[in-house]
Amino acid sequence: MIVKGFDTLEFGLNVENYESSLRPHLEIFKKLKEQAHETGVEQSILLNNVTLTVHRSGKRFYPYRLSSDDFTIFFADKEMTSNSPVFVHFSSGYIWSFGLSGAYKHFTEWFKSLTDAYYRNKISRVDICADSDSVTFRQIDTKGVITRARKKEDCFVSGEYTNGRKFSGFRVGIGGPLLARIYNKTMEIQKSGKDWFKQIWRDHGWNDDKDVWRVEFQLRREVLKEFAIHTIDDLLEKESGLWAYLTQEWFTIRQPSQDNVSRWKIKKKWKVIQKAGMEYEASPLTREMVKQANFKQLLDQGRGILLSVAAIGNHDSIEDTAKLFQSWTEIGLDKKNTSFQEEKERRRKKFLFND
Repeated sequence: MIVKGFDTLEFGLNVENYESSLRPHLEIFKKLKEQAHETGVEQSILLNNVTLTVHRSGKRFYPYRLSSDDFTIFFADKEMTSNSPVFVHFSSGYIWSFGLSGAYKHFTEWFKSLTDAYYRNKISRVDICADSDSVTFRQIDTKGVITRARKKEDCFVSGEYTNGRKFSGFRVGIGGPLLARIYNKTMEIQKSGKDWFKQIWRDHGWNDDKDVWRVEFQLRREVLKEFAIHTIDDLLEKESGLWAYLTQEWFTIRQPSQDNVSRWKIKKKWKVIQKAGMEYEASPLTREMVKQANFKQLLDQGRGILLSVAAIGNHDSIEDTAKLFQSWTEIGLDKKNTSFQEEKERRRKKFLFND
Protein backbone atom coordinates (compact mmCIF):
# COMPACT_ATOMS: atom_id res chain seq x y z
CA MET A 1 0.00 0.00 0.00
CA ILE A 2 1.26 3.44 -0.89
CA VAL A 3 -0.75 6.65 -0.98
CA LYS A 4 0.66 9.99 -2.13
CA GLY A 5 -1.01 13.35 -1.69
CA PHE A 6 -1.01 16.77 -0.09
CA ASP A 7 -1.51 17.13 3.64
CA THR A 8 -1.30 20.87 4.32
CA LEU A 9 -1.92 23.96 2.21
CA GLU A 10 -1.61 27.62 3.15
CA PHE A 11 -2.19 30.40 0.68
CA GLY A 12 -3.10 34.04 0.36
CA LEU A 13 -5.85 35.62 -1.71
CA ASN A 14 -5.20 38.94 -3.42
CA VAL A 15 -8.67 40.43 -3.81
CA GLU A 16 -9.30 43.31 -6.19
CA ASN A 17 -10.67 46.36 -4.38
CA TYR A 18 -10.43 44.41 -1.14
CA GLU A 19 -11.64 47.04 1.30
CA SER A 20 -14.68 48.15 -0.67
CA SER A 21 -15.71 44.65 -1.76
CA LEU A 22 -15.41 43.04 1.67
CA ARG A 23 -16.10 45.97 4.01
CA PRO A 24 -19.65 44.84 4.97
CA HIS A 25 -18.32 41.44 6.07
CA LEU A 26 -15.33 42.96 7.85
CA GLU A 27 -17.67 45.13 9.91
CA ILE A 28 -19.65 42.04 10.93
CA PHE A 29 -16.46 40.18 11.86
CA LYS A 30 -15.36 43.17 13.96
CA LYS A 31 -18.63 43.24 15.93
CA LEU A 32 -18.58 39.48 16.54
CA LYS A 33 -14.97 39.64 17.70
CA GLU A 34 -15.86 42.45 20.13
CA GLN A 35 -18.79 40.39 21.45
CA ALA A 36 -16.45 37.45 21.95
CA HIS A 37 -14.14 39.65 24.02
CA GLU A 38 -16.98 41.07 26.09
CA THR A 39 -18.68 37.75 26.82
CA GLY A 40 -15.62 35.52 26.88
CA VAL A 41 -17.41 33.22 24.43
CA GLU A 42 -16.31 32.92 20.82
CA GLN A 43 -19.10 33.71 18.40
CA SER A 44 -20.32 31.83 15.32
CA ILE A 45 -21.65 32.92 11.96
CA LEU A 46 -23.35 31.07 9.10
CA LEU A 47 -21.94 31.98 5.70
CA ASN A 48 -23.15 30.17 2.59
CA ASN A 49 -24.25 27.13 4.59
CA VAL A 50 -20.93 26.89 6.45
CA THR A 51 -20.83 27.61 10.18
CA LEU A 52 -17.64 29.37 11.22
CA THR A 53 -16.31 30.30 14.63
CA VAL A 54 -15.23 33.94 14.99
CA HIS A 55 -12.28 33.87 17.37
CA ARG A 56 -11.26 36.45 19.93
CA SER A 57 -7.79 36.70 18.44
CA GLY A 58 -6.25 36.68 14.99
CA LYS A 59 -2.58 36.87 14.17
CA ARG A 60 -0.09 39.46 13.02
CA PHE A 61 -1.57 41.63 10.24
CA TYR A 62 -4.87 39.68 10.41
CA PRO A 63 -7.22 40.75 13.25
CA TYR A 64 -10.09 38.49 12.18
CA ARG A 65 -9.81 34.69 12.38
CA LEU A 66 -12.69 32.42 11.37
CA SER A 67 -12.52 28.64 11.39
CA SER A 68 -14.55 25.59 10.40
CA ASP A 69 -13.74 21.89 10.43
CA ASP A 70 -12.37 22.25 6.90
CA PHE A 71 -10.39 25.48 6.86
CA THR A 72 -9.27 28.53 8.82
CA ILE A 73 -9.44 31.92 7.12
CA PHE A 74 -7.85 35.17 8.26
CA PHE A 75 -8.87 38.66 7.15
CA ALA A 76 -6.87 41.87 7.29
CA ASP A 77 -8.66 45.10 8.12
CA LYS A 78 -7.19 46.77 5.04
CA GLU A 79 -5.03 46.06 2.02
CA MET A 80 -1.30 45.59 2.61
CA THR A 81 1.75 46.24 0.48
CA SER A 82 3.59 42.95 0.92
CA ASN A 83 0.95 40.50 2.22
CA SER A 84 -2.31 39.19 0.82
CA PRO A 85 -5.33 40.63 2.70
CA VAL A 86 -6.84 37.12 3.05
CA PHE A 87 -4.89 34.14 4.35
CA VAL A 88 -6.25 30.56 4.26
CA HIS A 89 -5.19 27.29 5.88
CA PHE A 90 -6.74 24.02 4.66
CA SER A 91 -7.03 21.18 7.19
CA SER A 92 -5.54 17.83 6.20
CA GLY A 93 -8.99 16.21 6.45
CA TYR A 94 -10.39 18.72 3.94
CA ILE A 95 -7.62 18.03 1.43
CA TRP A 96 -7.76 14.24 1.79
CA SER A 97 -11.55 14.26 1.46
CA PHE A 98 -11.73 16.18 -1.81
CA GLY A 99 -8.19 16.09 -3.18
CA LEU A 100 -6.30 19.38 -3.44
CA SER A 101 -7.99 20.49 -6.66
CA GLY A 102 -11.44 19.50 -5.38
CA ALA A 103 -10.89 21.16 -2.00
CA TYR A 104 -9.87 24.45 -3.62
CA LYS A 105 -12.84 24.32 -6.00
CA HIS A 106 -15.16 23.63 -3.07
CA PHE A 107 -13.61 26.53 -1.16
CA THR A 108 -13.90 29.01 -4.04
CA GLU A 109 -17.59 28.18 -4.44
CA TRP A 110 -18.01 29.13 -0.80
CA PHE A 111 -15.85 32.25 -1.04
CA LYS A 112 -18.01 33.62 -3.86
CA SER A 113 -20.69 34.32 -1.27
CA LEU A 114 -18.40 36.94 0.30
CA THR A 115 -17.45 38.88 -2.80
CA ASP A 116 -17.78 38.83 -6.57
CA ALA A 117 -14.50 40.73 -6.98
CA TYR A 118 -11.66 39.14 -8.92
CA TYR A 119 -9.00 37.43 -6.82
CA ARG A 120 -6.03 35.12 -7.29
CA ASN A 121 -4.23 32.76 -4.95
CA LYS A 122 -0.59 32.77 -3.85
CA ILE A 123 0.78 29.68 -2.10
CA SER A 124 2.84 30.24 1.05
CA ARG A 125 3.22 26.64 2.27
CA VAL A 126 2.47 23.13 1.09
CA ASP A 127 3.17 19.69 2.57
CA ILE A 128 3.40 16.79 0.12
CA CYS A 129 3.70 13.23 1.39
CA ALA A 130 3.54 9.49 0.74
CA ASP A 131 2.23 6.85 3.18
CA SER A 132 3.25 3.20 2.88
CA ASP A 133 3.00 -0.04 4.85
CA SER A 134 5.49 -1.78 2.55
CA VAL A 135 8.53 0.09 3.89
CA THR A 136 9.86 0.42 7.42
CA PHE A 137 12.43 2.97 8.46
CA ARG A 138 14.96 2.33 11.18
CA GLN A 139 17.39 4.52 13.05
CA ILE A 140 20.30 3.03 11.08
CA ASP A 141 18.76 4.49 7.89
CA THR A 142 19.86 7.95 9.04
CA LYS A 143 23.47 6.94 8.37
CA GLY A 144 22.61 6.56 4.68
CA VAL A 145 20.82 9.89 4.33
CA ILE A 146 22.25 12.08 1.56
CA THR A 147 20.64 15.51 1.57
CA ARG A 148 21.30 19.11 0.66
CA ALA A 149 19.85 20.17 4.00
CA ARG A 150 22.22 20.91 6.87
CA LYS A 151 20.39 19.76 9.98
CA LYS A 152 19.09 16.32 10.92
CA GLU A 153 17.67 14.91 14.15
CA ASP A 154 16.28 11.56 15.31
CA CYS A 155 12.84 11.45 16.86
CA PHE A 156 11.54 9.12 19.53
CA VAL A 157 8.16 8.52 21.16
CA SER A 158 7.59 8.06 24.87
CA GLY A 159 6.38 4.87 26.55
CA GLU A 160 2.83 6.20 26.33
CA TYR A 161 2.29 4.21 23.13
CA THR A 162 5.21 1.79 23.16
CA ASN A 163 7.33 -0.24 25.55
CA GLY A 164 10.37 1.87 26.21
CA ARG A 165 11.95 4.30 23.75
CA LYS A 166 11.24 3.25 20.20
CA PHE A 167 12.52 4.93 17.04
CA SER A 168 9.65 6.78 15.42
CA GLY A 169 11.33 8.84 12.73
CA PHE A 170 13.56 11.81 11.97
CA ARG A 171 13.61 15.22 10.37
CA VAL A 172 16.05 17.13 8.16
CA GLY A 173 16.20 20.76 7.11
CA ILE A 174 15.02 22.00 10.50
CA GLY A 175 14.31 25.73 10.52
CA GLY A 176 14.65 26.12 6.75
CA PRO A 177 12.13 26.79 3.97
CA LEU A 178 12.36 23.13 2.89
CA LEU A 179 12.33 20.24 5.33
CA ALA A 180 11.60 16.53 5.34
CA ARG A 181 9.92 14.38 7.96
CA ILE A 182 9.96 10.59 7.98
CA TYR A 183 7.92 9.10 10.80
CA ASN A 184 5.68 6.27 11.92
CA LYS A 185 2.24 7.64 10.99
CA THR A 186 0.43 4.81 12.77
CA MET A 187 1.95 5.93 16.06
CA GLU A 188 1.33 9.59 15.28
CA ILE A 189 -2.40 9.22 14.73
CA GLN A 190 -2.72 7.53 18.11
CA LYS A 191 -1.72 10.90 19.52
CA SER A 192 -3.43 13.19 16.99
CA GLY A 193 -6.68 11.19 16.89
CA LYS A 194 -6.87 11.27 13.10
CA ASP A 195 -8.25 7.75 12.88
CA TRP A 196 -10.01 8.60 9.62
CA PHE A 197 -6.64 8.08 7.92
CA LYS A 198 -7.05 4.35 8.51
CA GLN A 199 -10.03 4.19 6.15
CA ILE A 200 -8.07 5.97 3.43
CA TRP A 201 -5.30 3.41 3.83
CA ARG A 202 -7.78 0.52 3.79
CA ASP A 203 -9.24 1.84 0.55
CA HIS A 204 -5.76 1.50 -0.93
CA GLY A 205 -5.12 -2.02 0.35
CA TRP A 206 -3.61 -1.42 3.78
CA ASN A 207 -2.82 -4.45 5.90
CA ASP A 208 -4.15 -3.39 9.33
CA ASP A 209 -1.43 -5.37 11.09
CA LYS A 210 1.36 -3.28 9.55
CA ASP A 211 2.67 0.10 10.63
CA VAL A 212 2.33 2.90 8.09
CA TRP A 213 5.33 5.16 7.60
CA ARG A 214 5.06 8.64 6.14
CA VAL A 215 7.62 10.53 4.07
CA GLU A 216 6.65 14.20 4.06
CA PHE A 217 8.20 17.35 2.65
CA GLN A 218 7.25 20.83 3.79
CA LEU A 219 7.91 23.67 1.35
CA ARG A 220 7.45 27.37 2.08
CA ARG A 221 7.06 30.21 -0.37
CA GLU A 222 10.76 31.03 -0.43
CA VAL A 223 11.61 27.68 -2.01
CA LEU A 224 8.38 27.31 -4.02
CA LYS A 225 9.41 30.40 -5.97
CA GLU A 226 12.56 28.62 -7.02
CA PHE A 227 10.38 26.11 -8.87
CA ALA A 228 8.18 28.88 -10.30
CA ILE A 229 5.30 27.51 -8.22
CA HIS A 230 3.19 30.52 -7.31
CA THR A 231 -0.39 29.32 -7.53
CA ILE A 232 -2.34 26.14 -6.82
CA ASP A 233 -2.58 25.49 -10.57
CA ASP A 234 1.23 25.69 -10.79
CA LEU A 235 1.51 23.17 -7.95
CA LEU A 236 -0.89 20.68 -9.50
CA GLU A 237 0.82 20.97 -12.88
CA LYS A 238 4.28 20.37 -11.43
CA GLU A 239 3.41 17.87 -8.68
CA SER A 240 5.18 14.85 -10.20
CA GLY A 241 8.32 16.76 -11.14
CA LEU A 242 8.44 18.30 -7.67
CA TRP A 243 8.23 14.88 -5.99
CA ALA A 244 10.98 13.61 -8.29
CA TYR A 245 13.26 16.49 -7.31
CA LEU A 246 12.60 16.05 -3.58
CA THR A 247 13.20 12.28 -3.56
CA GLN A 248 15.94 12.03 -6.17
CA GLU A 249 18.03 15.17 -5.80
CA TRP A 250 17.34 16.94 -2.52
CA PHE A 251 17.02 13.85 -0.31
CA THR A 252 17.86 10.15 -0.72
CA ILE A 253 18.51 7.19 1.55
CA ARG A 254 21.35 4.97 0.42
CA GLN A 255 23.31 1.93 1.52
CA PRO A 256 26.62 3.12 3.02
CA SER A 257 29.72 1.42 1.68
CA GLN A 258 33.45 1.99 1.37
CA ASP A 259 32.91 3.67 -2.00
CA ASN A 260 32.64 7.39 -2.46
CA VAL A 261 29.29 8.68 -1.14
CA SER A 262 28.17 9.52 -4.68
CA ARG A 263 28.37 5.79 -5.52
CA TRP A 264 26.27 4.55 -2.61
CA LYS A 265 23.33 2.59 -3.97
CA ILE A 266 19.77 3.80 -3.37
CA LYS A 267 18.02 1.55 -0.84
CA LYS A 268 15.11 -0.47 -2.21
CA LYS A 269 12.73 1.10 0.32
CA TRP A 270 13.63 4.55 -0.98
CA LYS A 271 13.01 3.48 -4.58
CA VAL A 272 9.46 2.64 -3.49
CA ILE A 273 9.09 6.18 -2.14
CA GLN A 274 10.61 7.73 -5.25
CA LYS A 275 8.03 6.05 -7.45
CA ALA A 276 5.22 6.61 -4.93
CA GLY A 277 2.65 4.67 -6.91
CA MET A 278 3.21 6.65 -10.12
CA GLU A 279 2.93 4.71 -13.36
CA TYR A 280 5.72 6.65 -15.03
CA GLU A 281 9.06 8.12 -14.00
CA ALA A 282 8.83 11.89 -13.72
CA SER A 283 11.74 14.19 -14.48
CA PRO A 284 12.88 16.32 -11.51
CA LEU A 285 12.04 20.00 -11.63
CA THR A 286 14.89 22.44 -12.04
CA ARG A 287 15.40 24.53 -8.95
CA GLU A 288 16.73 27.97 -9.85
CA MET A 289 18.12 30.45 -7.37
CA VAL A 290 15.78 33.37 -7.92
CA LYS A 291 17.00 36.94 -7.98
CA GLN A 292 15.31 39.66 -5.95
CA ALA A 293 13.87 42.20 -8.35
CA ASN A 294 14.99 45.69 -7.27
CA PHE A 295 13.03 48.00 -9.52
CA LYS A 296 14.87 51.19 -8.55
CA GLN A 297 18.25 49.56 -9.10
CA LEU A 298 17.20 48.34 -12.55
CA LEU A 299 15.97 51.83 -13.45
CA ASP A 300 19.26 53.36 -12.35
CA GLN A 301 21.17 50.85 -14.47
CA GLY A 302 18.87 51.46 -17.44
CA ARG A 303 19.33 55.22 -17.19
CA GLY A 304 23.11 54.85 -17.26
CA ILE A 305 23.02 52.54 -20.27
CA LEU A 306 20.57 54.79 -22.12
CA LEU A 307 22.76 57.87 -21.61
CA SER A 308 25.87 55.96 -22.69
CA VAL A 309 24.16 54.82 -25.92
CA ALA A 310 22.93 58.39 -26.52
CA ALA A 311 26.47 59.72 -26.11
CA ILE A 312 28.06 57.12 -28.41
CA GLY A 313 25.32 57.55 -31.00
CA ASN A 314 25.30 61.34 -30.60
CA HIS A 315 21.51 61.37 -30.38
CA ASP A 316 19.62 64.67 -30.17
CA SER A 317 16.88 63.46 -27.80
CA ILE A 318 15.84 60.73 -25.36
CA GLU A 319 13.18 59.71 -27.87
CA ASP A 320 15.85 58.89 -30.50
CA THR A 321 17.68 56.64 -28.03
CA ALA A 322 14.44 54.98 -26.86
CA LYS A 323 13.46 54.19 -30.46
CA LEU A 324 16.85 52.55 -31.04
CA PHE A 325 16.34 50.39 -27.92
CA GLN A 326 12.88 49.39 -29.14
CA SER A 327 14.00 48.38 -32.63
CA TRP A 328 17.05 46.53 -31.27
CA THR A 329 14.82 44.62 -28.80
CA GLU A 330 12.32 43.70 -31.52
CA ILE A 331 15.12 42.37 -33.72
CA GLY A 332 16.40 40.25 -30.85
CA LEU A 333 12.94 38.84 -30.13
CA ASP A 334 12.47 37.92 -33.79
CA LYS A 335 15.78 36.06 -33.79
CA LYS A 336 14.67 34.05 -30.74
CA ASN A 337 11.26 33.43 -32.35
CA THR A 338 9.48 34.81 -29.30
CA SER A 339 7.34 37.82 -28.39
CA PHE A 340 7.63 40.67 -25.91
CA GLN A 341 4.79 39.21 -23.80
CA GLU A 342 6.29 35.70 -23.72
CA GLU A 343 9.75 36.94 -22.78
CA LYS A 344 8.34 39.29 -20.15
CA GLU A 345 6.40 36.47 -18.45
CA ARG A 346 9.42 34.16 -18.56
CA ARG A 347 11.57 36.76 -16.81
CA ARG A 348 8.87 37.61 -14.27
CA LYS A 349 9.06 34.05 -12.95
CA LYS A 350 12.78 34.47 -12.28
CA PHE A 351 12.29 37.34 -9.88
CA LEU A 352 10.88 37.47 -6.36
CA PHE A 353 7.98 39.85 -6.75
CA ASN A 354 5.92 40.84 -3.72
CA ASP A 355 2.71 40.10 -5.60
